[in-house]
Amino acid sequence: MDLPLKTRRYQVHKELKCYGYQSQSYNILRDDKTYFFSPSGIRGVIAYVVHANVALAAGDPVCAFSDLSVFTEEFRIFCRSRKWLCCFQAITERCRDVLQDMGFGMIKIGEEPFFEFDKLSWAGGKYKNLRNDSRSARKHGLTVVEYCPLAEQNIDWEKQMRQLSADWEKFKGSGEFAFLIGEPGLDDPQERKYFLAIHNNQVEAFVVCTPIYSRKGIYFDLMRRKEKTIHGTNQLLITESFRLLEEQGYAMVTLGTAPLSYKHVHDKNQRHLIELALKLAFDHLSNFHRYKPIYMFKKQFGPTSWESRYLAYGTQVFNPVILYALLKAYDPSGVKGKLYRQIQQAWDAILKYDSVPASLIKKIKDYYPS
Repeated sequence: MDLPLKTRRYQVHKELKCYGYQSQSYNILRDDKTYFFSPSGIRGVIAYVVHANVALAAGDPVCAFSDLSVFTEEFRIFCRSRKWLCCFQAITERCRDVLQDMGFGMIKIGEEPFFEFDKLSWAGGKYKNLRNDSRSARKHGLTVVEYCPLAEQNIDWEKQMRQLSADWEKFKGSGEFAFLIGEPGLDDPQERKYFLAIHNNQVEAFVVCTPIYSRKGIYFDLMRRKEKTIHGTNQLLITESFRLLEEQGYAMVTLGTAPLSYKHVHDKNQRHLIELALKLAFDHLSNFHRYKPIYMFKKQFGPTSWESRYLAYGTQVFNPVILYALLKAYDPSGVKGKLYRQIQQAWDAILKYDSVPASLIKKIKDYYPS
């Protein structure tokens, strides 16, 4: 479907408002995506990028649940016609069940904490530290406000927010992440929400939130803060943001997926294969990501539920090149061709790895002839 960009964006936004279920779905509006629309007229959209002949779809297909399998199959056929591997990143549990029935392989990539306001409570000894940290930040003069740039712009605050983002980029060693991770978007806020931790009119930290339309929820997309902040800044910023969102009528929020690893692969025959392949990715990501602290940080706020997230791949066996596509999608400026060559070399080594069953090696060679 060859439509002008503005028209496509309007259509994607319309579908999101009807069917946006996955917490990061708002970020398919970012400029890096290409959009697939149903040739048979199904309402919905699949946003994707292509790297190394891997078509990586961003989250669940955005459509009615009853159309999920047919729409996914149309996209898979579209990918096959172009000789692309078909993958879906960070899909939800309900989408996983459908794609598994369609023959997609699955890797559990993490768990996402959800906070339903009608069930959430920070009373009792379990949350004593959370309450004390928040109280300490407040005693030191920290306040939390919602910043609405479309209603009343504060140039000074925005300058400070941009500087915090620039400092973070410098620490990470590349630009802002992309794909299913958002951006501050101060030049074009759209429906983003901003919550700021302020001390003496200085921005100590801020979070950027996006809507989860079909769940009456909010996704905490990204957080930026000073390297040294008042004790309890993070805790006060998040708990106060929760309170303000509940007052605005939202039903729930999520702090985003806490990454896990390849240990959650269910197919024992492929576990060795995936373990070796993913090691390259985790070694690359570990330069700026520490997984366990992310999980513990989110857990301290007392999620009322956790939901699993998955990488789905539409091949008989896992191909490590998917890892390159995944990393390239998230960090376009930080992932170079060298990593692609490393993954290709790892692939050759895996085919010779003694502990990979001979039957699996044969399947791999049949499916991916050298």
